[in-house]
Amino acid sequence: MKQVWLVLAITLAFVVVVPCSAEEETAIITLTPEQMETYRFQLKPSKVTVKDLTVGQQTILSSKRRAAKDLIQRQLGIVKISGTKDDLRALQQLVDRKVLRNSQVEEWQSMGVLFGDILAREFSLKWVSYKDERGVNKALRYRKSDNFIFPVTLFSKRVKFDEEIDMRELYATLESQIREFIALENRFRLPNS
Repeated sequence: MKQVWLVLAITLAFVVVVPCSAEEETAIITLTPEQMETYRFQLKPSKVTVKDLTVGQQTILSSKRRAAKDLIQRQLGIVKISGTKDDLRALQQLVDRKVLRNSQVEEWQSMGVLFGDILAREFSLKWVSYKDERGVNKALRYRKSDNFIFPVTLFSKRVKFDEEIDMRELYATLESQIREFIALENRFRLPNS
Protein backbone atom coordinates (compact mmCIF):
# COMPACT_ATOMS: atom_id res chain seq x y z
CA MET A 1 0.00 0.00 0.00
CA LYS A 2 1.42 3.36 -1.01
CA GLN A 3 1.32 5.83 1.86
CA VAL A 4 1.57 9.59 1.62
CA TRP A 5 2.00 11.90 4.63
CA LEU A 6 1.89 15.64 4.40
CA VAL A 7 0.62 18.44 6.59
CA LEU A 8 0.19 21.93 5.22
CA ALA A 9 -0.87 25.01 7.15
CA ILE A 10 -3.36 27.08 5.23
CA THR A 11 -4.69 30.39 6.59
CA LEU A 12 -7.56 29.19 8.80
CA ALA A 13 -7.70 25.49 7.99
CA PHE A 14 -5.30 22.58 7.77
CA VAL A 15 -5.08 20.10 4.95
CA VAL A 16 -4.08 16.56 5.80
CA VAL A 17 -3.16 14.08 3.10
CA VAL A 18 -4.01 10.64 4.41
CA PRO A 19 -2.67 7.28 3.25
CA CYS A 20 -4.62 5.30 0.74
CA SER A 21 -4.07 2.38 -1.57
CA ALA A 22 -2.44 2.82 -4.97
CA GLU A 23 -5.80 2.21 -6.69
CA GLU A 24 -7.52 5.07 -4.86
CA GLU A 25 -6.94 8.73 -5.34
CA THR A 26 -5.18 10.55 -2.54
CA ALA A 27 -7.67 11.38 0.20
CA ILE A 28 -7.57 15.00 1.31
CA ILE A 29 -9.30 16.12 4.48
CA THR A 30 -9.64 19.78 5.44
CA LEU A 31 -9.56 20.39 9.19
CA THR A 32 -10.19 23.48 11.24
CA PRO A 33 -7.56 24.47 13.80
CA GLU A 34 -9.79 23.02 16.53
CA GLN A 35 -10.09 19.68 14.71
CA MET A 36 -6.35 19.70 14.06
CA GLU A 37 -5.65 19.80 17.80
CA THR A 38 -7.28 16.41 18.30
CA TYR A 39 -6.39 14.79 14.95
CA ARG A 40 -4.54 11.48 15.36
CA PHE A 41 -1.86 10.95 12.75
CA GLN A 42 -1.30 7.34 11.75
CA LEU A 43 2.34 6.52 12.20
CA LYS A 44 3.88 3.43 10.74
CA PRO A 45 5.43 1.65 13.70
CA SER A 46 9.12 1.01 13.33
CA LYS A 47 10.52 -2.21 14.75
CA VAL A 48 13.71 -1.41 16.60
CA THR A 49 15.99 -3.94 18.24
CA VAL A 50 18.63 -2.74 20.70
CA LYS A 51 21.33 -5.10 21.95
CA ASP A 52 24.76 -5.01 23.51
CA LEU A 53 27.53 -4.69 20.96
CA THR A 54 28.78 -7.95 19.53
CA VAL A 55 32.49 -8.77 19.77
CA GLY A 56 32.78 -7.88 16.09
CA GLN A 57 31.15 -4.47 16.61
CA GLN A 58 33.41 -3.79 19.59
CA THR A 59 36.41 -4.69 17.43
CA ILE A 60 35.25 -2.31 14.70
CA LEU A 61 34.88 0.55 17.22
CA SER A 62 38.34 -0.20 18.66
CA SER A 63 39.82 -0.18 15.17
CA LYS A 64 38.19 3.16 14.38
CA ARG A 65 39.46 4.62 17.66
CA ARG A 66 43.00 3.53 16.83
CA ALA A 67 42.74 4.96 13.32
CA ALA A 68 41.53 8.35 14.64
CA LYS A 69 44.20 8.46 17.34
CA ASP A 70 46.89 7.59 14.78
CA LEU A 71 45.61 10.36 12.50
CA ILE A 72 45.73 12.88 15.35
CA GLN A 73 49.23 11.77 16.30
CA ARG A 74 50.57 11.90 12.71
CA GLN A 75 48.91 15.17 11.72
CA LEU A 76 48.98 17.13 14.97
CA GLY A 77 51.70 15.48 17.04
CA ILE A 78 49.24 14.90 19.90
CA VAL A 79 50.04 11.61 21.57
CA LYS A 80 47.45 11.48 24.38
CA ILE A 81 43.72 11.43 23.78
CA SER A 82 41.82 11.62 27.07
CA GLY A 83 38.25 10.89 25.98
CA THR A 84 37.10 14.18 27.52
CA LYS A 85 35.89 17.51 26.12
CA ASP A 86 39.56 18.54 25.90
CA ASP A 87 39.84 16.29 22.83
CA LEU A 88 37.39 18.50 20.91
CA ARG A 89 40.25 20.90 20.25
CA ALA A 90 42.30 18.22 18.48
CA LEU A 91 39.31 17.05 16.45
CA GLN A 92 38.59 20.65 15.41
CA GLN A 93 42.22 21.12 14.36
CA LEU A 94 41.89 18.17 11.96
CA VAL A 95 38.83 19.85 10.45
CA ASP A 96 40.36 23.33 10.30
CA ARG A 97 43.57 22.07 8.69
CA LYS A 98 41.51 20.18 6.11
CA VAL A 99 43.46 17.01 6.83
CA LEU A 100 40.68 14.82 5.41
CA ARG A 101 38.96 14.98 2.06
CA ASN A 102 35.17 14.71 2.00
CA SER A 103 35.49 11.32 0.32
CA GLN A 104 37.39 9.80 3.28
CA VAL A 105 34.25 8.42 4.91
CA GLU A 106 36.04 5.82 7.07
CA GLU A 107 38.32 8.46 8.59
CA TRP A 108 35.42 10.83 9.27
CA GLN A 109 33.57 7.97 10.93
CA SER A 110 36.66 7.20 13.04
CA MET A 111 36.52 10.78 14.29
CA GLY A 112 32.82 10.20 15.02
CA VAL A 113 33.75 7.27 17.26
CA LEU A 114 36.16 9.46 19.28
CA PHE A 115 33.48 12.15 19.51
CA GLY A 116 31.02 9.47 20.67
CA ASP A 117 33.50 8.29 23.30
CA ILE A 118 33.61 11.83 24.68
CA LEU A 119 29.80 11.91 24.91
CA ALA A 120 29.74 8.43 26.47
CA ARG A 121 32.23 9.40 29.14
CA GLU A 122 30.76 12.80 29.93
CA PHE A 123 27.14 11.64 30.16
CA SER A 124 27.37 7.95 31.17
CA LEU A 125 26.09 6.75 27.81
CA LYS A 126 26.67 3.22 26.56
CA TRP A 127 27.54 2.00 23.06
CA VAL A 128 24.83 -0.35 21.76
CA SER A 129 23.76 -2.06 18.55
CA TYR A 130 20.64 -0.39 17.11
CA LYS A 131 18.75 -2.24 14.39
CA ASP A 132 15.78 -0.87 12.47
CA GLU A 133 14.37 -1.17 8.95
CA ARG A 134 17.37 0.76 7.60
CA GLY A 135 19.97 -1.61 9.02
CA VAL A 136 22.26 -2.02 12.02
CA ASN A 137 24.13 0.94 13.52
CA LYS A 138 26.26 1.60 16.54
CA ALA A 139 24.60 4.13 18.83
CA LEU A 140 24.93 5.67 22.26
CA ARG A 141 22.11 5.07 24.73
CA TYR A 142 21.27 6.52 28.10
CA ARG A 143 20.45 3.71 30.54
CA LYS A 144 17.57 1.63 29.21
CA SER A 145 15.78 4.63 27.71
CA ASP A 146 14.68 5.03 24.11
CA ASN A 147 17.07 7.93 23.63
CA PHE A 148 19.87 7.32 21.13
CA ILE A 149 22.66 9.31 19.56
CA PHE A 150 24.45 8.14 16.41
CA PRO A 151 27.91 9.75 16.54
CA VAL A 152 29.71 7.42 14.11
CA THR A 153 28.22 9.13 11.05
CA LEU A 154 27.94 12.56 12.64
CA PHE A 155 30.79 14.03 10.58
CA SER A 156 30.73 11.87 7.45
CA LYS A 157 27.13 12.92 6.76
CA ARG A 158 27.95 16.58 7.30
CA VAL A 159 30.92 16.61 4.93
CA LYS A 160 28.87 14.73 2.34
CA PHE A 161 26.59 17.77 2.17
CA ASP A 162 29.41 20.33 2.60
CA GLU A 163 28.18 21.44 6.01
CA GLU A 164 30.54 23.25 8.34
CA ILE A 165 31.83 21.26 11.31
CA ASP A 166 32.23 23.12 14.57
CA MET A 167 33.07 20.59 17.29
CA ARG A 168 32.17 22.82 20.21
CA GLU A 169 28.86 23.84 18.65
CA LEU A 170 27.94 20.21 17.85
CA TYR A 171 28.95 19.17 21.35
CA ALA A 172 26.90 21.98 22.92
CA THR A 173 23.83 21.06 20.85
CA LEU A 174 24.09 17.39 21.76
CA GLU A 175 24.87 18.22 25.39
CA SER A 176 21.64 20.22 25.59
CA GLN A 177 19.61 17.39 24.04
CA ILE A 178 21.24 14.75 26.26
CA ARG A 179 20.65 16.80 29.41
CA GLU A 180 16.98 17.17 28.39
CA PHE A 181 16.40 13.45 27.96
CA ILE A 182 18.37 12.60 31.10
CA ALA A 183 16.24 15.05 33.10
CA LEU A 184 13.07 13.61 31.58
CA GLU A 185 14.22 10.04 32.22
CA ASN A 186 15.16 10.83 35.83
CA ARG A 187 11.85 12.58 36.39
CA PHE A 188 9.89 9.47 35.48
CA ARG A 189 12.30 6.90 36.88
CA LEU A 190 11.08 4.84 39.77
CA PRO A 191 13.28 4.55 42.86
CA ASN A 192 15.66 1.58 42.73
CA SER A 193 15.42 1.27 38.94
